[in-house]
Amino acid sequence: MHYNSAREMWEKLVSLYDGDSKVKKAKLQTHRRQFESLKMEEEEDIAAYLLRVAEVVNSLKGLDEKVEESTIVQKVLRSLPNRFDSQISVIEESKDLDTLKTDEFHGILTAYEMRKGGPSSKDAAFKASKSKKGKERNDCSDESDVESELAQYVRKLKRGSKLKGKYPLICFKCGKIGHYAAKCPHKHDSDDERNSKRMT
Repeated sequence: MHYNSAREMWEKLVSLYDGDSKVKKAKLQTHRRQFESLKMEEEEDIAAYLLRVAEVVNSLKGLDEKVEESTIVQKVLRSLPNRFDSQISVIEESKDLDTLKTDEFHGILTAYEMRKGGPSSKDAAFKASKSKKGKERNDCSDESDVESELAQYVRKLKRGSKLKGKYPLICFKCGKIGHYAAKCPHKHDSDDERNSKRMT
């Protein structure tokens, strides 16, 4: 309130919010470093990454730094993950990178990511395959338990170690562990099959 002219007020506001030349240069160096170190993450989609790029570019422009569109395009191309390699080759061969606009570039990459399904569909596919494997594992758990018990018994025999406790009972009719052939619960099933074969 104590300034007399609009110019004095403006200069005070500039010095408060922009800082003096040293502060401005320091901010500029920080934003340049951020721009150079930009890299798209594997799980990140193209829209989120280009938004991050735009934020850094806007910060640079706010400090009177001139950033050409060709510089932005080339920087983004260099910092994309491997899943964009084929599209990068297409862009480099079919487009002039010095005249390619960032809006057009954004549209090309977004369309490509949508065709490919993006990182989210890859994660979903991974989760689906993982749950399918888990289901299969649960279905086969009984068989694998029997097989592992038998394999462990055979390994002990091969090593020549003395086995303590009871030997595993193996049925000679059904091949399963836990009972003798005389007391096989599946005995009637096999007898019925034999009788039906004889009748035919």
